[in-house]
Amino acid sequence: MFVDIRSFTQRTANLPPGQTVRMLNEFLRVMVSVVETRHNGIINKFLGDGFMALFGIGADGANHADEALATGRDMVAALAELNAHLVRENREPIAIGIGIHTGPAIVGSIGSPERLEFTAIGSAVNIASRIEGLTKVVHRTLLLTEATAKHRLEKIALEDLPLQNVRGVEKPMKLYAIAELQPAAASTR
Repeated sequence: MFVDIRSFTQRTANLPPGQTVRMLNEFLRVMVSVVETRHNGIINKFLGDGFMALFGIGADGANHADEALATGRDMVAALAELNAHLVRENREPIAIGIGIHTGPAIVGSIGSPERLEFTAIGSAVNIASRIEGLTKVVHRTLLLTEATAKHRLEKIALEDLPLQNVRGVEKPMKLYAIAELQPAAASTR
């Protein structure tokens, strides 16, 4: 799973650094709780105004697709609560994009003997990142691939989307949105 705050660069261009850090910390506090406390995911790394989360690491990862999808839905709900708080303080609400893909990845410590980092690498990771980027193109907050849809056990209603070209993938990919989530407002980054 990759998550990114929409229009972050534009939004923070004129904010003092302290306000930028405050906003990011408020957002990440809420999201870390949803991912790690509620749904057994691991936020592997923060990526400026977003993060990468992993599900299904280890022996009991059989319901990883359901955990990732439930996490995405709960993140959207938690963001709505955070946004209500921001609006009450006359601050701009936050919009996000979430991309979820299922596939094999190499997970472990990677780096040099002087500096190792626990991470995941591989095509599945790259695709998840690119799917998150496509949320801007198809104007949906959360997108998942056909691979994730096939691995889910909970049969929530999905919205079929047109095939999408994904950078680095030869054939267009079938993507879905969760039917109950409203389309995201169009924005650019």
